[in-house]
Amino acid sequence: MPWRDSHVIPLTRIDIVSQVPSESGVYAVMDNDTCLLVGEAWNLKARLLELMNILQDILALQLVYELCCEEERLARKEILASELLRSQPDVELPTRGLPGISFWNSSISSRG
Repeated sequence: MPWRDSHVIPLTRIDIVSQVPSESGVYAVMDNDTCLLVGEAWNLKARLLELMNILQDILALQLVYELCCEEERLARKEILASELLRSQPDVELPTRGLPGISFWNSSISSRG
């Protein structure tokens, strides 16, 4: 897997609040071995808490994240997305516009 010093936690509010730092990084939301989306944020904790508003009705997802500096964040997201999403089937996620959310999914274009 293309991750560097990654952390894997359940995608729950309590785990995000207690384990994810408010630092720059990239992340992926996983359903078992299927990558649903890859994203980046200058503040991982804030971004993932916003994302929970979209995914709150979807159970048993995992979060994989790594910290990286702001200068390399977009490049890391592209590398991870190309590696993790290259053979994934299209997945429909409930979405709504949230300011500043930037994610990549095989069926959802990058927003931001």
